[in-house]
Amino acid sequence: MIEHALDSDWWTATDWSSDEVKSFTIDGTGAVEFTWAAAEPAAAAAGTPIDAGLYQIARPLAGLQLYLRVTSGTADIYYASKDGPRISETVSGHAYSGDAGADEDFLQAALPSIGFDDATTRTGANPYEFRAYLTTPAADLASTADLQYAMLVLRLMQWIPGRTIRVYGIKYSGDQSGNITDWDTLDNRTKTTAYKDATTGTGPFLSFDVLAIVDELLAVSGWGTTSPIQFFVEDTGSALTDADVRAIVDLGSADTRLSMMLTSGEPVPDPGTGGP
Repeated sequence: MIEHALDSDWWTATDWSSDEVKSFTIDGTGAVEFTWAAAEPAAAAAGTPIDAGLYQIARPLAGLQLYLRVTSGTADIYYASKDGPRISETVSGHAYSGDAGADEDFLQAALPSIGFDDATTRTGANPYEFRAYLTTPAADLASTADLQYAMLVLRLMQWIPGRTIRVYGIKYSGDQSGNITDWDTLDNRTKTTAYKDATTGTGPFLSFDVLAIVDELLAVSGWGTTSPIQFFVEDTGSALTDADVRAIVDLGSADTRLSMMLTSGEPVPDPGTGGP
């Protein structure tokens, strides 16, 4: 984790972990403001006030960089140049159920679907519902780890605004990908009590504060550094007649990942991509 003391000059990092989504923490009592610009703004340029706390902010337009400064007092920014494990493209996927439950299966897919489709022609009768299984490789996270934050970011390839997407942890210390073979085996995995909702908007990113979920997973019997962090993801709504309202996640994007930081200020390392 990299620390930088903000001052009255506009500042941006040259080594953000992502061009598209900026993950950082503001600490201190100073008055901090930010702006997006293609080059360092003039000193007289106005910014938007931002409070101390944890942030993940999506870039509004290509070519822009995030700039921050303090207008009074002192504040520090903490950010990671590489921050946490990617979601596996090889064993993550989605389960689907259609034809009133007569057509069900699980598919490992790099573009898993979440939600409902009442428009696409398939073997059975519509609507079809999709639920995703997302997993990291071995997370290199001990059961005693003291996390300051954990944020799951999904970059979407397809979505419509206004859908509520819910994330649970799958409550096992071992890789469950070999046990998930259809709709029922995914649905019947033990899930965390903790969950987090996010609503799709106009942009292609969904962010979930999953700290409570990950903390609950760390307490699972047998948890160790080789344990993967596994998620169950669903749309809490219902189908719309003749409409495809699925959110489709791009696991190939570097912006789809789980970002975590320990209370010591150290990032949880990225163990690499691929299956657990």
